[in-house]
Amino acid sequence: MSDTMVPAQELTLDIESPAAGGTSIARHDGQVVFVSGALPGERVRVITEAASAARFLRAEVVEVLEASQHRVADRRLAYVPGGADPSTAGFGGMEFAHVDLAHSRKLKSEVLADQLSRIGHIDRHVEVRPAPGETDGTDWRTRVQLAVDAEGRAGMLAPRSHDVIAVTSPPLAAGPLNALDLTGLRLPGVRRLEFAWADDQGALIVRGPASPQVIDELEEWLPASFFLLTETAGSGRGHDSGRSGTRSRGARGKPRSRPRERGADLRVHRGGSTLTERVDGRDFTVAADGFWQVHRRAAELLSGEVIGALPDSVDSIGDLYCGVGLLGIGAARAVGAPLFGIEGVETAIAHARANAADLDARFLARSVDRARLPESDVIILDPPRAGAGKAVTSALVASAARTLIYVSCDPATLARDLAQLTDGGFAIESLTGFDLFPLTAHLETVTILRR
Repeated sequence: MSDTMVPAQELTLDIESPAAGGTSIARHDGQVVFVSGALPGERVRVITEAASAARFLRAEVVEVLEASQHRVADRRLAYVPGGADPSTAGFGGMEFAHVDLAHSRKLKSEVLADQLSRIGHIDRHVEVRPAPGETDGTDWRTRVQLAVDAEGRAGMLAPRSHDVIAVTSPPLAAGPLNALDLTGLRLPGVRRLEFAWADDQGALIVRGPASPQVIDELEEWLPASFFLLTETAGSGRGHDSGRSGTRSRGARGKPRSRPRERGADLRVHRGGSTLTERVDGRDFTVAADGFWQVHRRAAELLSGEVIGALPDSVDSIGDLYCGVGLLGIGAARAVGAPLFGIEGVETAIAHARANAADLDARFLARSVDRARLPESDVIILDPPRAGAGKAVTSALVASAARTLIYVSCDPATLARDLAQLTDGGFAIESLTGFDLFPLTAHLETVTILRR
């Protein structure tokens, strides 16, 4: 039996509640409609996407008829060329561009509570706290990816689309990244630009064919404080770099699964292939295209949360999905316990070993779900957006761990994993949300479990 298709249509809807992904929920003739660009309590006029009558609908706001008191001017307009039609500035990665910052955290809290309840059967209200030093939510990204269109202009992808909306500077970027002027840049043939900033040094990684003329233009345009690297000939189109998984944080700024890192695919034109991040007085080496926490204060905050959750006595620490060792090294240094880290990216593990050279630490380059977990009384895990999954949660339940410290960037997979861990005998001591992706639909959580 084939599904009946509902064509695109114009509707007037009353918005009921927030939903995952930065959308809101409305209903039309009993069918759920996920609306982008709306706020609960508003009445809006929308255009729906064509879809199966058996499924939900998606819609975009074209006019706000009755506005919420929490609606503000669309912040995305600050990143598009002057005079642009507001209707053409709707790029992805800033789902709450039209929402008061404090209220956006309330919406995230409601979505988190809903997913904990529906998926994990956990009844818990969780406050989503602002990041340290937060002001207006627009100055925080230290990692930004931009798509490049057929004319060579850098920009952000439109939601659920490959269309590129040109921008004048990297949206939500921190410090020197925010100061980059993209207006006159033309890079024909390039597919994507990846920017990173660490302390006083930055890097630009160019993905896709870069002609000598493009390299010359970038050399002249890029500030001297930035390294310049390009993808070497023969690198696959699907290659992204970062943590274990399949995809990186996309050009929309949306955190996705952390991918395999292959530093050998890059050619250095200026500077080096690594950056140095400093956290609590300690240096961490990370590949220029490797995974690091995106918010400028996230590494310091999350490391402090992990250290604060350690029990009075710790025999050994396991660090799953350890990356270059940020969380495990901070914890091991704080209590003097031996550390064992596991991570699927060999380059990251090489950096973790160097970063922990003065500690009693061992690291294994292997997919966490295929590794034998360390016999540690404290285990830290910071998985990609896909979460830990049943194989890992089952191994954690069967392990000797008495304390788990679970750092997550995805409420749905967190809820799923917490259900399995609590069913296996762990109890949630605390669950805290942090708005480490301001003005986007995403958040970070830290959950402490004991048994």
